[in-house]
Amino acid sequence: MEIEATINFLKEIEKFKTCERVCQTTSDGRAESDAEHSWHLAIFLILLENELGNIDIAKLLKMALIHDLPEIYAGDTNPYRGDKNNKEEKEKKAAEKLFSMLPEAAAKDLSSLFDEYISQDSIESKIVKSADKLMPLIQNLCTNERHSSYRKLNVEYREVLAYMNKYFSGGMLKKFYQKLLSEAHDNGVFFEPAPKA
Repeated sequence: MEIEATINFLKEIEKFKTCERVCQTTSDGRAESDAEHSWHLAIFLILLENELGNIDIAKLLKMALIHDLPEIYAGDTNPYRGDKNNKEEKEKKAAEKLFSMLPEAAAKDLSSLFDEYISQDSIESKIVKSADKLMPLIQNLCTNERHSSYRKLNVEYREVLAYMNKYFSGGMLKKFYQKLLSEAHDNGVFFEPAPKA
């Protein structure tokens, strides 16, 4: 193992802890970081393991933990109000830059895993993507009384449906989606424009 290269990579990805998202934490006024989001997602996938059938759980967890690492350089893009132009291309370039710091075998493994997540051509990548889309709903339900990123950005329920529905065709994750969406709607998590006079 190339110890120095590995240490340098670990030092570099420490920045992941400081990549802020729009969602807030339950610590008043503190933004959630990408690192916290990825950890939360990985725990969710562990809890789903027995419901997912014959799935490579190690791959799921690795993908969950690295899927946003390129945001160290590319930044987090909000799907409703962020600049989505060239998002995928920016993240691919950022991934190349980041993973090139690693020893060759590790760089190849993480690059391959990230490419698989982006291309969405495996069941594991689809599961991670769908579960990832649920995390802002959970986070906003946790902070709803004082903060909702949907209300902050004026994101309406209908916009969330239009964006999210494509990620949930069936199975256990669709049940989670329906439950979380219903709870978020009932609790006023989404922006509601004032009625027209």
